[in-house]
Amino acid sequence: MFKRIMVPLDGSQGAEREIPVAAKIARASGGSILFLHVVLPPVEFGTYREDHTIALKPTAFEKRLEGSADYLANIVKSHASDLEGFDVTLKPVSGAVSPTIFSVANLEHVDLVVLCSHGESGLRRWIFGSVAHEAVRRSPVPVLVLSEKGVIPTPTEPRPWRILVALDGSQLGETAIEPAAQLVSVLAAPAQGAMHLLRVIDIPSATGKYRGPTEFDTTVRNEAREEAEAYLKDTTDRLQASLANYNLTLTSSAAIGTDVVDTILEQAEHVGGAEEMGGCDLIGVSTHGRTGLLRLIMGSVAEKILNSTKLPLLVVRHHYGEAQDQEEPEEAEV
Repeated sequence: MFKRIMVPLDGSQGAEREIPVAAKIARASGGSILFLHVVLPPVEFGTYREDHTIALKPTAFEKRLEGSADYLANIVKSHASDLEGFDVTLKPVSGAVSPTIFSVANLEHVDLVVLCSHGESGLRRWIFGSVAHEAVRRSPVPVLVLSEKGVIPTPTEPRPWRILVALDGSQLGETAIEPAAQLVSVLAAPAQGAMHLLRVIDIPSATGKYRGPTEFDTTVRNEAREEAEAYLKDTTDRLQASLANYNLTLTSSAAIGTDVVDTILEQAEHVGGAEEMGGCDLIGVSTHGRTGLLRLIMGSVAEKILNSTKLPLLVVRHHYGEAQDQEEPEEAEV
């Protein structure tokens, strides 16, 4: 269960949109929230090396850290009603943004990171928007990414929350299922949540016996769908026991599309796309966290969804990816 939730804030009002959602999760799970604000350290510009900058203005950096602490304290005051009923910790720190977030997540035994992706361009996106993408690739714990300009359902709405979990038919792809069940259960509480498992069949780019331009071959399409539906039945049957403690309904469907990401978004975002669900509030995916050559070849479904959807996105990185990062640092994964 999500007992320790970290909310990184960057000083923008948009980032504060994640606070009610994080508060709902903490309250329903009996957990706590850690608010984190990362202050960038002094940097080198031209002939002004970092040590020279500090020598010229020895208190400037300290003032920035003090301002960070004041900023977090004001956040707690302005959201006092949302933050009642559970413990809140404030942590102003210095460092590079993404590595610091992940380091604090490990040191503080965080179970879930909730952050807001700005979707900006230019310098602001380079500094802040890239954090969401780094989280998709590198976060050691599940990350719930909310879009500043997207759909953030009000946690107090008296209706069930619904999450679509995209699967690829592999065991690694199922990593997001249990965290998704936990998340939708606490967000929907006291109502019943709902989780829909979606297996997307990408015929044109499939491998093995489906390799080649077979998108118009009805026999192959039907066989692929039957195999996907059989996999989903086995998966849902297997999950009934492990998810019995969560207050949610479980459904599934298979979909054939020429593009995996487009098909996932269509099923999740369009009313009637996932017929059993009538549209979803969130999307859940697992990722291998690859970088380097493998990422260039394979791309990243999670990152493409992040770039395209307005829905909140839960990303769970498979632990196998971390081991691969250590053994092959230049070729981590999806």
